[in-house]
Amino acid sequence: MNAMYHFFEKNGYIFEIMLSNFCFFWWMEKRKNFGVKVLLAFFVLIAASVVSGFLPFGNFINKSARTVVIFIICISGAQFCYQITASRAAFYATAASVAQHFSYKLSRTILMPLWAVWRRPGFETAARYSYPVLFVVCLLLCCLMFGKKLRREGMEQLTSSPTVLFLLVGMQLCTNIFQNFFDEYEIGVEVYTIINLFDIITCLFLLALQCEITKKENEQIHNEVMKQVLHQQKQQMIISKENIELINIKCHDIKNQISMLGTHVSPEEIRELERAVNIYDTTLKTGNEIFDVILMEKAMACESKNIRLDCMVNGASLIFMKQSDIYSLFGNALENAIEAAEKIEDLEKRFLSIRVWEDKGMLVIHVENYYSGELEFDGGLPKTTKEDKRYHGFGMKSIRMITEKYHGYFSVKSQDGIFALNILLPISKSV
Repeated sequence: MNAMYHFFEKNGYIFEIMLSNFCFFWWMEKRKNFGVKVLLAFFVLIAASVVSGFLPFGNFINKSARTVVIFIICISGAQFCYQITASRAAFYATAASVAQHFSYKLSRTILMPLWAVWRRPGFETAARYSYPVLFVVCLLLCCLMFGKKLRREGMEQLTSSPTVLFLLVGMQLCTNIFQNFFDEYEIGVEVYTIINLFDIITCLFLLALQCEITKKENEQIHNEVMKQVLHQQKQQMIISKENIELINIKCHDIKNQISMLGTHVSPEEIRELERAVNIYDTTLKTGNEIFDVILMEKAMACESKNIRLDCMVNGASLIFMKQSDIYSLFGNALENAIEAAEKIEDLEKRFLSIRVWEDKGMLVIHVENYYSGELEFDGGLPKTTKEDKRYHGFGMKSIRMITEKYHGYFSVKSQDGIFALNILLPISKSV
């Protein structure tokens, strides 16, 4: 029993780092034969820890070498067990190592005054098992504070300069290596406590920094996607404008040809042909050419999906906005409304309306539609209902971005099965 206890005491770091890595990696996509691969990684770590004790160097060098080797094994093991890149594995392995060191230092600091009492006869069991219990508690606390944030952000890749990752890894290794250095010297309780507190604070700062890096990385990726989306919409605007003009010309020609049919076709068939052509021949003139293009596109989509479209728009009031912004803002707003309306089984509620008017120097935009199911909001925006969350949901973000570009106000509201989008833009502040 004592031999096993001494083995765990000497190699307990391996169990701690494995547990910490599990807390920061468990939610990631696993490779095939995950359980077998985890066991292999664990045995490699144990072997590295045992071998390091027989190296022909001093205790400080042995421990420091073990720290570096085990960290490298953790990165390789993460790639071996999970579907992740090397940079991402290094990033989260760094967080796991920092969390382990934080939990170790905090546990030791808390237990220092208690061990002075537990060294007395009769308290050996409490002294022996108090540390692992407290370590697990501290690690869980650390995971709740930081691991949950890192998981929620879910960084797919590290796009920042490699220097950022290098500095994070370097700081993490320094906290462990300097700990090995201090262990070589007999220092007083006061100095040891100060060193522990310094390490604890450093670990907290490192974990907070990693959470902030993850947040900024995701924002950068989203901004890049938004730029691509807006660029594609700008190109689509040009194509749509050309297509609508061509459709209107063709519809005009077809109408002339229908009128020439005379008695060769029955009046009922002529009326049916005219009705079909009118679907593609918009007569709505809002006073803004680009908005007319959007309206015809969405009117055709509504017709094909049995959705009633009610539109009252003063297009002339949009003159201060760039054409690409008009296309993106209204195109996304109407597209979202159509997607929501077409899911409604009750045809009477397959309805959407758009209102645009000018009031006291402000452009007022109101889009309203019915929806089914429950809407969830995140950051004031409705979450996308599509399965792939990473590459959807940019429509509302694009609307908000354009609103902010024109120094306007944006709000959404859902109540009693009706979703409403409201936008206020100061007309005098064009860009």
